[in-house]
Amino acid sequence: MTFIVILIALLIERFFDWSHLRQWSWYHRYENLISERLPGKSPYLTLLLTILPLLIVIAIIDISLKGWLYGFIRLLFHLFILLYCLGPQNLWADAFSCINALTQGDAHFAADKLKTSFGITDTSYSQSLHQHLLNNIFVEANTRVFAIVFWYLILGPVGAVLYRTVALSSSEMPREDMTPTLSQTARLIKAVLDWVPVRLFTFIFALGGHFVHVLSCWQKKVLQGLSSSEALLTECGQAALGNEEQGKIPEDGSAERAAIHLLDRVFVIVLVIVALIAWVV
Repeated sequence: MTFIVILIALLIERFFDWSHLRQWSWYHRYENLISERLPGKSPYLTLLLTILPLLIVIAIIDISLKGWLYGFIRLLFHLFILLYCLGPQNLWADAFSCINALTQGDAHFAADKLKTSFGITDTSYSQSLHQHLLNNIFVEANTRVFAIVFWYLILGPVGAVLYRTVALSSSEMPREDMTPTLSQTARLIKAVLDWVPVRLFTFIFALGGHFVHVLSCWQKKVLQGLSSSEALLTECGQAALGNEEQGKIPEDGSAERAAIHLLDRVFVIVLVIVALIAWVV
């Protein structure tokens, strides 16, 4: 069942943009309500009391659905949770819209798309914009898709909800209802949750791109600490594309499109690996 759920979810996410159906504003209101009820408490306790009830509810529903219609209802529940936890914005839709905005030459439109899609605010230099976008595509591929799939594979729907809620709480986008200590704590927990998935994800880059270049880069950083994950994603992503000089990339969007094609190959490899795991288990 796990392979079927991941296969359908990735196909839907790749070819359809359902971002408008994934509404997480309720979580932010709920999180703010818990924070107001626990003023001055440890941010770890606040985050635990925010997320744990959601995980318990998901686990109870998942267990109670076992055996319904030969597992079909449970499969639909898993698929719904996984699709809802991906994103929240569609990676491919955002990437293509930003590439088109940059290549069309409308600076104001491009700046707006880059900010809303990937949080890129420095729009002063064209080469820097393409570099930021390319790097963000690799980083967001993990946050929006791969890490969710990884934790779903490990813990089922509970894992997917765990990662998504922590990621939402760790958002660096300023919010009036978000306390800095809580977001910093969530970022630390997210870094812990990212450590293993990022290293697996970047290793698969070697299988989908320039193997020797990626493996050389991967070996240098694989055992580094929690703060190295983003650099590992961007450097291995660049190496997989064969970009030895990261500061010099084409400004016609070809590098970003090559990154998307690389990710397509990587996710096909991920599906093959998941299928082998499901077959062995």
